[in-house]
Amino acid sequence: MPRFQTVLFDMDGVLVDSESFWQQFWRDQVFVHAKTGDPTLADVNGRNFRESLEELATTYGLPGGPERYERRFETAAETVYGEQVSITPGMPDFFALLRDRGVKVGIVSSAPADWIETVIQRFDLAPIDTVVSAEQIDRPGKPEPFIYEHAAAELDVPPATCLVVEDSVNGAQAAARAGSTVIRFRRNTTVPATDHTDSVAHSPDDLQRTILKLLS
Repeated sequence: MPRFQTVLFDMDGVLVDSESFWQQFWRDQVFVHAKTGDPTLADVNGRNFRESLEELATTYGLPGGPERYERRFETAAETVYGEQVSITPGMPDFFALLRDRGVKVGIVSSAPADWIETVIQRFDLAPIDTVVSAEQIDRPGKPEPFIYEHAAAELDVPPATCLVVEDSVNGAQAAARAGSTVIRFRRNTTVPATDHTDSVAHSPDDLQRTILKLLS
């Protein structure tokens, strides 16, 4: 049996180019309201936005509390995923190729389930063997390993047989802690491998080649 049976994809920054939209949103709609200190993207990248807001409110102070900003995120998400983002080139066909080879395909994201579903439907990514949102599990999200452990359990495979594609340090750390092999995808950006990364891909074609090489 091949070592890897499953490929699990993060959504933001991997399947769609949403990171720049959300990074600007954090800066303009949240960080500027901090009462003390200087929050940065490292505090939030790859993480569930609700968890991040709660921690920011505790650490830096947010007028009105987390709930005030949650509504802004939910409103923005309708436009971001419904209109603005683009799919990573070649990804729908690559999903089909993986399925044809008998490889299970999953999406494991810090985003709410309805945001993920919008991306799946808009870009015709179905069928997906498992879709896991951080908000569906009653455990801390990325960088903790529970979301990836949950996805592996849903598919009835050991985490060690999963390839995981992540773009953020928090996401890569979560997958590595679960015992999975991590491919860090940083489109058009040169980044070194880290303690939580087994391979690095810098373009969609590079990512597909890396996945197929590891699967073979």
